[in-house]
Amino acid sequence: MQNKLTIGEMAKLRGVSVDTLRHYDKIGLLKPYDIDPVTGYRYYSISQYEVLGTIKELRRIGFSLEEIKDFLTNRNVKKSIHFLQQSMDKIQEKIRELQVIHTIMMNRLAHVEKFLESYKESDIVIKHFEEREYIQLARPVKWSDTEQAYFGFLELENRIGGTIPVLASNKFGDFVRREYFDLIRQSTDSSCRFDELEAQLFLLVQDEALEQPTQTIKRGLFVCSYHGGLTRENMLTQLKRLLEYCDAHGYVITGDAVRIMQVDISLTDQYEEAYYEIQIPILEKFD
Repeated sequence: MQNKLTIGEMAKLRGVSVDTLRHYDKIGLLKPYDIDPVTGYRYYSISQYEVLGTIKELRRIGFSLEEIKDFLTNRNVKKSIHFLQQSMDKIQEKIRELQVIHTIMMNRLAHVEKFLESYKESDIVIKHFEEREYIQLARPVKWSDTEQAYFGFLELENRIGGTIPVLASNKFGDFVRREYFDLIRQSTDSSCRFDELEAQLFLLVQDEALEQPTQTIKRGLFVCSYHGGLTRENMLTQLKRLLEYCDAHGYVITGDAVRIMQVDISLTDQYEEAYYEIQIPILEKFD
């Protein structure tokens, strides 16, 4: 047979793996033109080059191997036109998905840049936030139980099914109860007396359309700062500074502190660059 190609040559020409061609042979999608009865070597004809190219492009669009096999069986013009129409529908759907992802990524990039810019002049600032919706984990998690906190955030993430739920999401957080503030004010270290304190985990859902009930963080002013790293010691040190700042400037605290991961470990390998922002709600002062 002239113009026959070994399985390796065919794979190289079309940029697929030899294992892929073996799999296509096994499921009857693209069988070799010839198999040597002595050596068992597979050979392909040059005419199958275009067939393999069609398979590759249809897989890229999103068709399953079963759909492609059906298309390649007993083809005719009418069948091909219908299949091409389906292809266009799949391409349009992929375009819509990518546009959504692009918008999300642009918003998240802008948010991270804005967050870092907001602390250029001072590490304690007053910010105004509009009302924010969130879903909350039903059970509280002890401060000392890091593993359960991770499982809790994963559970919340799965409940919303976001397009790219983790990357730089700035949506994961927890509430630090106002009833703990006096204990934190009086603390001189991060001793084991904090181990039994509990956090309420939440996930902001301002971009998602949900069929489940949400709660809201009321709009208003917040005294804000941030801490790097994922340790409780860093959080307590900065939260204590914020409480002392509120006391020194006569701010009336109106609720639990909100702690949101603004730069997470999907963006950095350096734990000290993973930033939580602490937001304490206050009454507006009128001079």
